Amino acid sequence: EYDLRYSTGAPNSQWTTTIVDATGHTGRNPSIAVDAADQPHIVYHTWSGQNLKYATIDPVTSNWTVTTMASADDVGDGNSIFIDESGDMHVPFSDETNEVLKYATKSTGLSQTHEIRVQFGQYGSVTGTVVNDTTITVSTPLSGLTPDTIDITLWDKDGNSQILSSSFEFISQEDLDNDGVLNDDDDCPNDAGTSTEDLTGCPDDDGDGYSNSGDAFPSDGAEWADSDGDSVGDNADEFPSNPFEQVDSDGDGVGDNSDAFPNDASETTDSDGDGVGDNSDVFPMNAFESIDSDGDGYGDNSDHFPNDPSESADSDGDGVGDNSDAFPDDATQTMDTDGDGVGDLNDLCSSTLDNQTVDANGCSQLQLDADGDGYEDAVDVFPLDATQWLDSDGDGYGDNWGDTSWNASRMSEWTGVFIANATQPDYCPDVLGNSTADAYFGCLDQDGNSIADVFEQDDSNETNETNETTLPVDSDNDGVSDVEDNCPGTAQGAIVDENGCVQVESSEEETNTALESFFSGEGGVVTTTVGIGAILLALFTLLQTNAVAVMLPDTFRWVQVLRKNSKLTKEERNELTYLQSLVQAYHANPEELAEELVDLKGDITARFTNNQIKKETREKLFILIGELQSSTPSELYQIAHNEAYFGLSEVIDTGDRSKLLDEKLAMTTSDGNHEMSIAPSIHSQGELDDKGTYWIEWPGNSGTWYYRYAPEHEWTKFEG
Repeated sequence: EYDLRYSTGAPNSQWTTTIVDATGHTGRNPSIAVDAADQPHIVYHTWSGQNLKYATIDPVTSNWTVTTMASADDVGDGNSIFIDESGDMHVPFSDETNEVLKYATKSTGLSQTHEIRVQFGQYGSVTGTVVNDTTITVSTPLSGLTPDTIDITLWDKDGNSQILSSSFEFISQEDLDNDGVLNDDDDCPNDAGTSTEDLTGCPDDDGDGYSNSGDAFPSDGAEWADSDGDSVGDNADEFPSNPFEQVDSDGDGVGDNSDAFPNDASETTDSDGDGVGDNSDVFPMNAFESIDSDGDGYGDNSDHFPNDPSESADSDGDGVGDNSDAFPDDATQTMDTDGDGVGDLNDLCSSTLDNQTVDANGCSQLQLDADGDGYEDAVDVFPLDATQWLDSDGDGYGDNWGDTSWNASRMSEWTGVFIANATQPDYCPDVLGNSTADAYFGCLDQDGNSIADVFEQDDSNETNETNETTLPVDSDNDGVSDVEDNCPGTAQGAIVDENGCVQVESSEEETNTALESFFSGEGGVVTTTVGIGAILLALFTLLQTNAVAVMLPDTFRWVQVLRKNSKLTKEERNELTYLQSLVQAYHANPEELAEELVDLKGDITARFTNNQIKKETREKLFILIGELQSSTPSELYQIAHNEAYFGLSEVIDTGDRSKLLDEKLAMTTSDGNHEMSIAPSIHSQGELDDKGTYWIEWPGNSGTWYYRYAPEHEWTKFEG
């Protein structure tokens, strides 16, 4: 009991039952499938061992064969079996232990191709066709000339064999050479052979299917033909029709013998022989070039700018390509921003208008002298006014005048020339003024009514009938006006400083003697010794300290007025004097001046923080420093030579001008006429004649001509 049984039978007949598995407690949940040969295949569960088993009938013994498909776990309680067209069994089954579904497959040994290998004893095997359950058709192997008894064995596709129970007598009279090929089909009936390709049944020593007589390589089973006669078999010859090629190592379709790059499938030819294949060589016909990194058509070897498609050549070797180099043959120049033909490095006028003729410095006549007055714009205070070019006192009114009635009032030391119709001429060119009434520009106008103070009655200055100039009040007669005197009660004869205070005497007796001689009226002695020029120089030098101001005779009292008529404090004058010296020292080098001004601002702030200077002084200096930092080089030049800018110029009261003029004229040794014009500026260009001489009419339309032989020379008046 508890075994697995199998029953079969024909319709309307009795069942035939056999025991499949009698090991006990087995046969649970069986599944069955029948193969193409009507053989049953059963899978089932055995609950004694919880295994999955498989059973089928042995076709030789007709007994059941049982094998275990799966064990170790509780498997196969649920199962099924299916046989496909190829005769393969498929079994899904459960694994209760692991709670998974498993699958197994195996061939039945039969397939629907109905083919089976049939072995005829020692004569070999052939493939037979299964017609039905009782018939297999087969082409027998060749037999010997004498009968022989053999066993016939059937082999399934899994290599399982079944020997038929009966023996057979096997003999053939139609294969005389016994090579398995019937005489009628044997091309070599008397010579046993195995050839099948060119001839049938002929000797084939290398077993490649080609007869020895038709095999170009009878001892090489891998070759039999050599179509191109190059002694390399067609099978191994990658070019069987080309006697010059046999191998293509890189598989690019070009034989190694003609492939310039036999191991590079991307290259085959090197037309220029530079070692770079034509496919990757941008210049396949140029042995000196192969790469063009920037794609500009010029090879990297000859391209001075291999990564810049806009450049390829640098004729002058300055590092800038010819295309963008305004001077491709000049290594010192690369740019010409204004296109005037002069490189930016040498171009002093970088914004020249189009189609302008320029000089060697890149400047057109318009740029050098915009108003055509003969003074270059760099030094022309009025670059757009042909009648003015200088403004000595910096009040915005030019030094030139256009009214002939002014000729007599012009002082010889004043700059400026007579120019007809001169624009806003400065009537007081040495005074920073703001008068405008009646075309008398540039004079002091303290009440702001536009009328020059010199033409107005001053109630604070009384004038007697002798036209004696009223001088500032000096109560202690020490040479310093009471307004400026910090020590108003100085004893008579004491030597004071510029603030009216007694200073320690440090001069030697001989110096005092010289001063006394000078102011005693012995003019001849002094003049003979040092000359008039030295006298004037000595006067202005001595007046810096007021050391001898008290000894001045009345004839020279005007000097006091010139010396002290300033509203600056001592502190401001000292600071402004230093600032002026700084500008005069560095105005030609704006970069160094800029550094000095920055340092000076820091120093001023430090001293202000330390209570060494006043807030007003610091603010005034910062205003001037700020203007200096933003000034152009030409403006710095003008400022450096203009004391009025710094508030240091000496001024006199307008009511005293006529008196002082007479007194100064009395000191001169000659009454020669003073020339009212000056020579042209060295910056004036003039016109060049065919002999290499520069000429200029100065002032314009005056009939007076000047000449020079080189642009850097001073002008010389032509005496014709």
